[in-house]
Amino acid sequence: MEVLLLGMPRTGTISIRMAFEALGYRPFHGRMMDEMPHLYPLWTEALQARYYGIGKEFTREEYNKLFDGFNVSCNIPGTLLAEGLIKAYPEAKVILTTRDVDKWLESMKQSVDSAVRWKSFDWLAPWDPKVIGPWWRYHKFTHALRPLIAPQGERQAYLNYYARIKELVPANQLLEFHPSDGWEPLCEFLGVQIPPEPFPHVNNTDQFLAGRKKRWWRMIGLMMLKLVTPAIVVASTAWLIRGRTALLLRG
Repeated sequence: MEVLLLGMPRTGTISIRMAFEALGYRPFHGRMMDEMPHLYPLWTEALQARYYGIGKEFTREEYNKLFDGFNVSCNIPGTLLAEGLIKAYPEAKVILTTRDVDKWLESMKQSVDSAVRWKSFDWLAPWDPKVIGPWWRYHKFTHALRPLIAPQGERQAYLNYYARIKELVPANQLLEFHPSDGWEPLCEFLGVQIPPEPFPHVNNTDQFLAGRKKRWWRMIGLMMLKLVTPAIVVASTAWLIRGRTALLLRG
């Protein structure tokens, strides 16, 4: 683990993830768990230990298994376990993507807060027990943590979080960064060359909601397929039986 990207969600985390990929790093982002759904319950276990005291808190050994194949932690779930990751990887550089707190609150309202109200996933998710089912259980679990994370409100939690990270990380290992800063401060901090392509800028809110819609339509399609296929089989069987019966009667 070389770098911990510990900025709050909705602070340009998709843009910086793409920037790290362009630089040749291997960042782990929560969305990648769709490709590795066995990680959903493992990250839930880590979060349960941190926030509910269920089981023992994860150490470097456990985190190494969760980050196997990656050398950068980006956004949730790592952000929710920031103090644990800093303790597990004291040599890692830490980057805090930043944003005006009021703009951050508005972005959260338009994206994350809006998306969690898609209650139809409660009955759609079980139709895909391998990917969407585990994702929705994990998704609801992480949202249930928010009162614990922000007992004084999310604005104050945001401010407290950034202050706490600055307390924990030595100044020479910490970079506060906004995607509008571009390549220069990031590459200087990492000690790498500036790549030739422009710094990536992604409209994260649009991408976030588009991803949610894509999951929803995927589940609708899967549900219809599972419902319609048996009906087609039954209808086809009935048609064959009827046809054979007619032939026998003629004979």
